[in-house]
Amino acid sequence: MARSQHGHYRHLLLLIVLCLAACARGPGPDVLQQELQDRLDTHFQRDLFSVREYRRSGSAPFRDMERDSSGIYAYYDAVLEFNQDYSLSQWHGLNLGTLAYAIGATEPGIEGFRAQGNKRGDLLTVHGRFAYTADGEGGWVSLDQQSGSGPARKPEPGARSPGPSPESVLLDARSLQANAQEYRGDTRSGLIVEELDGAIGRIDLRTARLEGKITFGSGTASGTYYSFGEALSHYAGQQGVPMFSAASEGSLENASRLQAGRLDFGLVQSDVAQLLYRGQGNAGVYPYKELRAVASLWPEAVHLLTLEGSGIRQLSDLDGRRVAVGARGSGSRVNALLIGLVTGGNGDLLPAIREISLARGMAQLESGEVDALFLTEAIPAPSVQALASRRNDLRFISMPPGLFAKLAEKHFAYYPLTVPARTYPGQSEPFTTLGLSAALVTHRQVDDKKVEQMLGLLLSGGDELARKYYRAAFIARETMQLGLEVPLHPAAQRFYDRYDRQRENDLK
Repeated sequence: MARSQHGHYRHLLLLIVLCLAACARGPGPDVLQQELQDRLDTHFQRDLFSVREYRRSGSAPFRDMERDSSGIYAYYDAVLEFNQDYSLSQWHGLNLGTLAYAIGATEPGIEGFRAQGNKRGDLLTVHGRFAYTADGEGGWVSLDQQSGSGPARKPEPGARSPGPSPESVLLDARSLQANAQEYRGDTRSGLIVEELDGAIGRIDLRTARLEGKITFGSGTASGTYYSFGEALSHYAGQQGVPMFSAASEGSLENASRLQAGRLDFGLVQSDVAQLLYRGQGNAGVYPYKELRAVASLWPEAVHLLTLEGSGIRQLSDLDGRRVAVGARGSGSRVNALLIGLVTGGNGDLLPAIREISLARGMAQLESGEVDALFLTEAIPAPSVQALASRRNDLRFISMPPGLFAKLAEKHFAYYPLTVPARTYPGQSEPFTTLGLSAALVTHRQVDDKKVEQMLGLLLSGGDELARKYYRAAFIARETMQLGLEVPLHPAAQRFYDRYDRQRENDLK
């Protein structure tokens, strides 16, 4: 017995020694702290932040497949101090997404961020990691690669029921949905799982309506719209307002559900909402006259991406080239085709258009199968951050000044938006593009009380809502009607009038 315990302690001691050795791998704390300060100074204005406290919290090995070498992640905890007033939720500036990417953190891993802007002396508590590989001479080289926020949360597998009831069938379907990655999309099983996923979403939405919950259309599970929907429904529940966030393909699907009265609210690009409300007779799209605007939430931008070797330097260079514009039904596709329609082109561009998903478009841009890619996203777009971190030849194409005038002539609600340098890794120059906004839209017959509840949640959420989804900090009364060309819901107009009067009285 004593010998057995002795062996157990030896193994335990060996495990502790190995753990300590792993934690000690990589650069020392002083080097890591200096790199953190250097990254802050490089990505933001110099001396905006000071590193007040720094502690290395461990390391973990990983395999760097691109460089065929072993590397480590060096984890740290730090406290950053603002040396001057600064807002990380500016519509026209570097924001929390850029900070998180620059220091190897995730947005939820940064605490102390204030929706209304931080003051000099405010502190941010951050948890992040840097990636390194051995240089072969006993030293370490920074890989400066993206720190991902981890895989999307999978639905919990449902317990299998022996009965043939509808509930048991749904539980089995959820179990398949939770393991969808096991089935290839180009097989019969993959097709079945894909169709089940859509059916489950529709069942959940109708169930939420049956239960009297406010229904909210968001986006795909990897996108910003989905993240906001999850954060808002969680916050609404805390405030005693039952809400269900329904995943969707994005703007067009949300607008279609609103037009049909199957949603109470949905996120729709402001320009897509305008186009649908007006109708596009030549494209067979009838006016969506049931749509009503509620609020403009945060800025978005049209990204036109290419690689240095493509020879594309301006919009007119796209004629005759292979261009990925987003999947049919996406807002990115709407933007790309509208730009082509307004600028005219020479007609050679249309046959080269690839209507494919963002993930496929990114992959084909890297492999040379397409020459350019359109993407409409909030800034900074995580997918573009990831691409820019592994491609130092990624280029951002500015839109010509004349484009904005042509769009204005046709009464399209865009504005020139300059994306600052260093918003994305390796982006040394700013670029100017079409600005729009993520709009909260409802339908004409939604109950007035629901509209007022929704606006109350948006304006009261503040830091609490921003902690779950940082772009919620962009929501402010001053910008909530920016770029809206769809008529406001009457209850929204009354809410704004009452809110403004109250603010005026408070200032007296």
